Formats: sequence, C-alpha cells, structure tokens
Amino acid sequence: MYDNWEELEESIKGCNKCKLCNGRTNIVFGTGNKNARLMFIGEGPGADEDRLRGAFCR
Repeated sequence: MYDNWEELEESIKGCNKCKLCNGRTNIVFGTGNKNARLMFIGEGPGADEDRLRGAFCR
C-alpha cells in the first residue's frame, strides 16, 4: 500500500496493466479534497478526461 496520495499518484504514471494505457496521453488521478469523508469513483477516463487531465469532465 501507499503512505500518501502522492506516492499512489506517482505509482500510476507509467501504469500499463490494462488497455487504457494504449490510447491515453495523460493519467487522470482526480481532484478535490484528499481528506474528504466521501469519494466518488467513476468509470475509466474517456477522451475528454485524458485531454483535460481531470476526472468527470464534460
């Protein structure tokens, strides 16, 4: 496991464990309060999220 969010984010930068890595330009780690009591986890990022480097983009 990871001791903090920064370690987790760093560990996924070169991830190639699934097919999402084949077409991505960026990783989409998420944004917001890292100490929040509630976290929303969505589906795999799409083209907009990849392009804008953010989660839940429209």
